[in-house]
Amino acid sequence: MVRLGLIGLGGMGNYHANVLSKMENVKIVAVCDIIEQKARTLGEKLKVRFCTDFRDLLDDVDAVWVCTEPFNRREVVAACAGAGKQIFTEKPICLDLHDADEMIAAAKRAKVKYMLGYVLRFMEPYRVIHDTFASGELGELVTCWTRRYMPCDMTRHWYGKQELSGGVTLDFGSHDCDWLRWIGGDVKTVLASARPVRPTVHADEHGMVMMLFARGGMGTLDVSWSSYLNESSIGVVGTTGAMIVGRDGVVRKKVGDGPEQTVDVNSAMDIDPSGNLGTRDAGGNIQATGRRAETIHQHFFRCVEEDVEPLTSAAEGRKTLAVIKAAHLSASCGKAVEVSEVG
Repeated sequence: MVRLGLIGLGGMGNYHANVLSKMENVKIVAVCDIIEQKARTLGEKLKVRFCTDFRDLLDDVDAVWVCTEPFNRREVVAACAGAGKQIFTEKPICLDLHDADEMIAAAKRAKVKYMLGYVLRFMEPYRVIHDTFASGELGELVTCWTRRYMPCDMTRHWYGKQELSGGVTLDFGSHDCDWLRWIGGDVKTVLASARPVRPTVHADEHGMVMMLFARGGMGTLDVSWSSYLNESSIGVVGTTGAMIVGRDGVVRKKVGDGPEQTVDVNSAMDIDPSGNLGTRDAGGNIQATGRRAETIHQHFFRCVEEDVEPLTSAAEGRKTLAVIKAAHLSASCGKAVEVSEVG
């Protein structure tokens, strides 16, 4: 049984609390928020201790689930790591690469797990598209993309301030960047455009980033808070096939000269996380290899219990932050930027 402390009790903190409180191998023993009423409300709901200083719960927990804002995270993570606590934080890792390096170093010194909430790697259809590509069925990467438009007015929220959120490209788009990096690997070069749209929002509200991957192929993320209409599309095109999902959520796949297929993601989890194929049946369909269809919450606690590196480790989050920082630089100077230029 892992004794858990929740730190940061806004919308995401309460969402995670609801999920975590139902897990059999987890016991929430304390919650914390700098706003006492938030801490008191959730503490009384869960019937656990509450506090306004996260340091007050560290003696009672084995792990922490941190949902503070990214501009308010370095001190929390460093102190929790120093106290030997396993750490999960929401995304992005933070706003500054130097802070990211300090937090990662603190976790390494303490030999604790440090995982980020990049949930797309645990969700369909993102997971099945990745696993199909990793199997080699689609050949080598030509291009991959995400387009996610979520109209939302951030005027009265900290998300609407560039210096606090990093704008739509970092706060929202880092999910997409993480998934694209999962497909294509390390990013070498980016060319980006990002801009505020409404005069009351002082952050980028629409951003597009084109990426060239170090091992070949390209990727594009296109995200918006100011699109007026919802829209979504994700996909991978390889040298021998493609998988594409539109707004209707239908997963379409075509390999070579074969027929176009509609993929049932509920029966398609048949490739393990390393891309190894199982046996094929008479129809050529891959049979299940027994991969773990975990939620992001289950994955964190398994990593703690089995001492394995999280799929969405802080090191992965640092790479995603570097890509977005390069994108911000590209958008400001109007030129392509090498990711290595920003660290």
